[in-house]
Amino acid sequence: MRKNLPFLVLFVVVAVVIGGYLGYTSLNEEKTVIPENRDIKAVPPQIADDESDSGNKLQASERGSDLSPQTLKETDVENVDPKAGEMIVWGEVKAVDIDKRIITIDQEMDDNSVKISPNVAVKKDAVVRTKDDVSSLERIKAGDIVGAIITSDGNARAVLVNY
Repeated sequence: MRKNLPFLVLFVVVAVVIGGYLGYTSLNEEKTVIPENRDIKAVPPQIADDESDSGNKLQASERGSDLSPQTLKETDVENVDPKAGEMIVWGEVKAVDIDKRIITIDQEMDDNSVKISPNVAVKKDAVVRTKDDVSSLERIKAGDIVGAIITSDGNARAVLVNY
């Protein structure tokens, strides 16, 4: 028993040090919010003509007159088209240059991610959305979590803010 005592003490000390280090790093690890649903599908609003194909008049609710103006605007974001070279990039906004239409993104990487330049140019006709409404580039601020749909030329055609 006395011969094994130094090894036992060494084993206990090493286990405590490693366990303490792992516990300390897990407490100080930065928590990032990853959007749960990465499949972006928005159903386009259907606005019918005043008359249906059979010639009958449609009710007001069927014509779309009870839709809010926001719903009637260009609010849909088309799905990412990988065949056309598009991809979606998730990350935290570090800076926004409204004049040059550039957002700096700290990209979240996983096994399937493709590394892009942190400075992403946003197209003039790009859709900027939050969960609730259509927004603008001016409302994006540092610290927002965004998903950007990047085209094959490296520009963002849509930015989903805190989605």
